[in-house]
Amino acid sequence: MALFECFVIYIVIWWVLFFISLPLGVKKSENLLPGHDSGAPEKTYLWKKFIIVSLITLIFTYIAVLVLQGNI
Repeated sequence: MALFECFVIYIVIWWVLFFISLPLGVKKSENLLPGHDSGAPEKTYLWKKFIIVSLITLIFTYIAVLVLQGNI
């Protein structure tokens, strides 16, 4: 399988997992200021989610490439 195809698989899996991880660990803000949305999170932990999802995606991409090549 070509490197570009592996990269496309990685990107697709990454986006799916990233959108799944977005609502995890989010807490609503207790102190609402005027003009702020009541559903806005206090901390999103985006960098932490970005790194974790990237590492998990490497594993899933490796498995997907093996399956598509017929090695599993």
